[in-house]
Order: sequence, then C-alpha cells, then structure tokens
Amino acid sequence: MVMPKPAARSYHHGNLRQALLEAALELAQQRGPEGVSVREAARRLGVSPAAPFRHFPNRRALMTAMAEEASERLRIEVRKSLTREKGNALERLSSVGRGYLQWARRHPSHFRIISARDQIDIAGSAALVRNVEEVRDLTVQALRAAQAQGLIAAELDAAALALLARATVYGLARMQLDDHFGQWGIAPAAVPAAMNATLALLVTLMAATAKLDRA
Repeated sequence: MVMPKPAARSYHHGNLRQALLEAALELAQQRGPEGVSVREAARRLGVSPAAPFRHFPNRRALMTAMAEEASERLRIEVRKSLTREKGNALERLSSVGRGYLQWARRHPSHFRIISARDQIDIAGSAALVRNVEEVRDLTVQALRAAQAQGLIAAELDAAALALLARATVYGLARMQLDDHFGQWGIAPAAVPAAMNATLALLVTLMAATAKLDRA
C-alpha cells in the first residue's frame, strides 16, 4: 500500500526559522533523524529551496538547532522533576533520573536527534553544551550531597557514579525506543513502571555502598 505524501503547509511571513524547526521535527518523527533535510522542510512549508539557508546553511546546522531544543526540553523536565522532590539527596538523584526518562518518553524524536551525535555540532553550540552540562552537573551534585549525608560511600568517584546513572537511564530510554522490553516479558503498558523500578534499583544499590564506610 502506497502511503500518501504529507500535504505541504502554507507559510505566511511568520517566524521562518521556527517553522523550519517544526517541519524538520515532523520529518524526524516520520523518517528518523536521517530523513531530515533542509530542502524537504522548505518544500513542506511551501517556501523557495533557497529561503531556509539564511537560517540554516546546511543540514548539520538544522540538526544542531533541533538538538538545542531537545536539550532545553530535557533541562526543563529535569528541573521540574527536582522542584517536586522535597526529600534527601538520594531521592533528588532519583528525581533527576525520572525527569530524564519522562523527557525521553514524551519526546522520542528529540531523544533520537540528540543521540545522533555524528549529525550535530555539539562543540559549536553554546546552548547545547550549557543544557547538557547542567543536567550532568545536577546528577553529580545530588551524588556528592548523598555522599556528604552518608547515604553513599564517600570513597566512590561521584563523576563515575554519575556516568553510571546516565548510562542506565539512557539505556532504558533506548530500549523503549527500540522496543526491546517485550523480549524481557514486559508489556507495553508496564514499560514506564519497569523503567522507574530499574532506576530505583540502581539508587538502592548505590545506597548499599554506604555500608562500606561503616564496615
């Protein structure tokens, strides 16, 4: 069965840059990051092929701008999750992870885009670097606070623990996106709970290391 082509959207002298980002996101949702192109985004908006290049000189620039939006949404989601958490440092650590997983579930295309590191210019984007570093720093801060409170062994490297935490939530988000949970006997409706339970288990195992300091 041949799927109909999406209808071109009419563009009327608005914010062309934002309209291009929205059209590109639609392409990413339908085709994946590899299916994004500046010319196709322009075609969908009904503007000349040359018009977008004033804003995005090449595909990499467009993908980087999309990654900036993705990282900003991630930063906001993590901050919102932390705002709701009033518990100790371990609970704040869990909250950072839950915010990440919530973002990945709500914005799978943004997750794919920001994961396509070979297609975006991270070093050339101050906004992207700032957002990524803020989420990482919030993780490290929660871990160091937990160590200061005696909730995690003080001799463990907080940066390494933060990397472990990121690898866990990233892996869980990737497994959901690639539909791996069924292989583990987890029904689609149970996936969010399973992801949060796995994150909780990681934090519990980190907390168990506090016994090292008291041994």
